[in-house]
Amino acid sequence: MRRPELSVIIPVFNEENRVDRGLSKVLEYLERQPFSWELLVVDDGSSDQTVSAVQKILKVRKNMMLIENPHLGKGGAIKKGILSSTGQWVIFLDVDLATPIEELGKFMRLRKGFDILIGSRKMKGAKILIHQPRFREFGGKVFTLLTNILVTRGISDITCGFKLYRTELAQKLFRQSLLMDWSFDAEILFLAQKGRARIREVPVVWQDNPNTKVSLLKDTLTSFIGLVRIRFNDLLGKYHLP
Repeated sequence: MRRPELSVIIPVFNEENRVDRGLSKVLEYLERQPFSWELLVVDDGSSDQTVSAVQKILKVRKNMMLIENPHLGKGGAIKKGILSSTGQWVIFLDVDLATPIEELGKFMRLRKGFDILIGSRKMKGAKILIHQPRFREFGGKVFTLLTNILVTRGISDITCGFKLYRTELAQKLFRQSLLMDWSFDAEILFLAQKGRARIREVPVVWQDNPNTKVSLLKDTLTSFIGLVRIRFNDLLGKYHLP
């Protein structure tokens, strides 16, 4: 079969209440596009009816695949999707569509000459429809600051869940990744900058979802530990980029 131009990866974990709505919106958008595509839904070991809900959609939709993964964390689910993708480009996004799928058109237009396009909620031109609570926004700013001190350079939004990669590069980077939790983004971008990838940040439309599964205290602490681990892994020579 002809290689699709784009692979779309959506990780899900216990999303029975919103997976149908999110996937339907994504599919309706993709089916109107001129480029070829595939949609990979990666279940991260859900314990509710998420898998059943996705299987129902599979029966009536084309170009879509469900990958069932053991529970490893968001990074682990995305890694599985990246390594399973066949498109020339690959994007991952969240099923709650905090960044609307319509932003994909902007990314596809701007990709020429770059290896990675990162959605940013924090640069000029971004539009926040619904803000996070202030304490959560502050926590995000602190994490971004720490990330740019410890592992990356000059990236305004590390954790926005809307990123487009050249597939060959993405697969090289994710094969090297060791972190499966929320700090996976920082690790991948560290490796990308280490390998001199051409990265562009793109302002996006975004809105907070009050039903987010992110625990501010727990996940902030875990992510900070992850930043330290990235540095130690690098010092110990555990990353082997070609």
